Amino acid sequence: MKVFKRSLAVLTAGIFGAGLFGTTANAEDNGLIQRNTYFGTQTINQPEVTIDLAQVNKRELIVKTKQTENFSPSSYGLTPVTEPDILKEEGIQVFAVSSQQDYESVMTKVQEDPAVDYAEPNYLAQKTGTAGEPNDRLYSQQWALKKIQWTKNLVQPPAGQKPVIVAVLDTGVDADHPDLKGKVLKGKDFVNNFKTADDTVGHGTEVSGIIAAAVDNKRGISGINNNVRILPVRVGGKVSFPSSSIVAGLHYAIDHGAKVINMSFGGGPPSQAQYDAIQEAVSKGITLVAASGNDHPAYGVNYPAAYPQVISVGATRYNDVIAPFSSRGPQLDLTAPGTDIMTTKRNGTYGSKDVSGTSFSAPMVSGAASLLLSKNPSLKPQQIEYMLEKSAFTPDRYKNTAGLSDLYGYGRLDIEKALQVKMPSTAGDAAEQPSKAKSVSLGKSYTDRFNLPFDGDMFKFKLAKERNVRIEVSAVKGMDPVIAVNRMDRNGLLTYEKIQDKNGIGKGEVWSAKLKSGTNYITVYEANNHWSTKSYTLKLK
Repeated sequence: MKVFKRSLAVLTAGIFGAGLFGTTANAEDNGLIQRNTYFGTQTINQPEVTIDLAQVNKRELIVKTKQTENFSPSSYGLTPVTEPDILKEEGIQVFAVSSQQDYESVMTKVQEDPAVDYAEPNYLAQKTGTAGEPNDRLYSQQWALKKIQWTKNLVQPPAGQKPVIVAVLDTGVDADHPDLKGKVLKGKDFVNNFKTADDTVGHGTEVSGIIAAAVDNKRGISGINNNVRILPVRVGGKVSFPSSSIVAGLHYAIDHGAKVINMSFGGGPPSQAQYDAIQEAVSKGITLVAASGNDHPAYGVNYPAAYPQVISVGATRYNDVIAPFSSRGPQLDLTAPGTDIMTTKRNGTYGSKDVSGTSFSAPMVSGAASLLLSKNPSLKPQQIEYMLEKSAFTPDRYKNTAGLSDLYGYGRLDIEKALQVKMPSTAGDAAEQPSKAKSVSLGKSYTDRFNLPFDGDMFKFKLAKERNVRIEVSAVKGMDPVIAVNRMDRNGLLTYEKIQDKNGIGKGEVWSAKLKSGTNYITVYEANNHWSTKSYTLKLK
């Protein structure tokens, strides 16, 4: 189980590489605060394995330096690579390691440099795609829209509602396609630095059509949301996407008004640079959606879909059976149709040939998320994810008492029901803010729930003197509870002294250690940001 380490910062106000997957070769507010508000910097642990340089873009390293230190790349024989200005603004640089040097040795030395925050390979990712009724000519061939209970009556936004911006990080978009014309913003090309994010591959155009093709225009297909604008961000080409381009694309989407980000690609180990950008996006109210991957049974859910803050989406067939290629695992959140999907193609054409893969399941969820925002722009990412998951349909063959599974997530997307979901009550829920943490005492038991995605429950207790403390969190079906023990330092920052996540899904956790006198804090959260209607019990001894 990958544990994402977190450091907690006390805030002072309110709410605060990869490739395309193909089978052919992740209401009202009701007083809810935004979850993970106080989780500031989280650290990605790279797996301790030999690096496959075939998966690294041109022997490149992504390096983030500390503002207070001077870093000398020449002392390691590194050659600077021209990177987008948006990465420089984040303190991120890209360097090439000479073929005469041992890549891993150089990276290790750079990681140990006191001026370096982190250094990681510039991994490549792969595409995740294979190759009343509206009057759109090809609507009859859009079996997927009927399956997810989409109708044209759902796409009418409230009067005066501005279009929702959905960033499509992909191969670009054919902005001149007749079913997308007028719905595509200028965007950015982080591959060749061209002035526009034109699609030379076709994958991004196929993804965008699922989300945004014009409805009721007597041509082509129907997109899920008619009140949407696509922000095309070209981060990869025909085969793979460098991690540095993905990170640049994420920051560009954040800076240019995206409310939803679709990522139909995946692969490679987790990236700190990607994760930091994803954390920033969520903190700014952006919903992130990614394809789970087409690597079953070889691999589980791919990154970026596997990051806890991303809605990971698997693929289903016409009969609601999970597609055989669809990657699965504990990080899976939802499924959506992903085989033979009729959509827009380059040069003004349409088709469903080679349009199979989780690449085409993800934009259905992104489109649905944008539709929810069209109806209620105040929705937060965790509310959107909850509405999509709470309303999802699960066939009998995949049902269990936990309400979700590694194979099917919370279920298959149902847009009509998603629009009707009400938020659960959070009355009595432990807050994540240290100033509002629930006070607890040794020798007593307390109950709480993972009410929503991103839910973390913070408790505090005082010790008169240093002593051994045993913390127990009971099992909840389908949940992977994590215990984090925190201390507040003299600067008002809560830091993790220990994170306990040994037992995995459906099992409880126990942590024992000697704690110092004074106020101690405990945060209990779910490793994959999942939610449950069932309660857990916290005991302190």
